[in-house]
Amino acid sequence: QDVEVDDVLIDRCRADLKRDNNAFKSSTHRQMATVDQVITLLSQGAVNQTQKNYAYEEQSSNSYVVVRRKGGGRKSNKKLFEKLNLRRPEEGALCLLPSFICNSDRLRRNSLHIARELKRANVQQLVEYEIRQCRHVRGIVVTDDILLADRIVEAGAVVMSYKQLQQML
Repeated sequence: QDVEVDDVLIDRCRADLKRDNNAFKSSTHRQMATVDQVITLLSQGAVNQTQKNYAYEEQSSNSYVVVRRKGGGRKSNKKLFEKLNLRRPEEGALCLLPSFICNSDRLRRNSLHIARELKRANVQQLVEYEIRQCRHVRGIVVTDDILLADRIVEAGAVVMSYKQLQQML
């Protein structure tokens, strides 16, 4: 049989999601956010205990962010998009993750750094941010393959780059 490894991963992610009866919300019910909301969400882990906003704290510990490129861009943004594996519009996806995966705060800080870089680059019209609930996560795939990353996110799983994996270790 001619079965691609990518197809097996996608089927596995979809099957895990269906098995737990947590039907992933369709793209028409997505919770979109601004870069400032993403920064606030990822910053919550670093806020002093006495200053915490509990609504954001709960959302922050229960959510992650999917970043997708939706528009062209200038040549000056090329390096940033290359680094984030968002080389072409409508291809690829990047997950900005809080520290829900492990007790290490390095991954959250790295995600926060990326969100701040995107804000500094002023690419709000070129990038969209979607907040997703951690309770829907049934699979995590580590890959630097742009097209596979996009398919993994569409299947409802979390995708991490190899660099993000290193932040956990």
